[in-house]
Amino acid sequence: MREYGMKAQESQVMKKVVCNCCGKEIPQIREGIWADYFHAEKAWGYLSAQDGRQDSFDLCEDCYKKMVNAFKIPLQ
Repeated sequence: MREYGMKAQESQVMKKVVCNCCGKEIPQIREGIWADYFHAEKAWGYLSAQDGRQDSFDLCEDCYKKMVNAFKIPLQ
């Protein structure tokens, strides 16, 4: 016979999101839900000057618009 009990586990919980560009805090709508923002992650591979590096950043909507509006080739 097997008996099981409950065991509490610790897990990471996101407390806040801050724009990496302007430093503005992204508003939290309710627990676990934030206003929309842009999140990017990149794992650099071989033959790159960044080989093995992992980057991630978050942008508020205003900073995202500024970034994409600076592209030579506009988004479609």
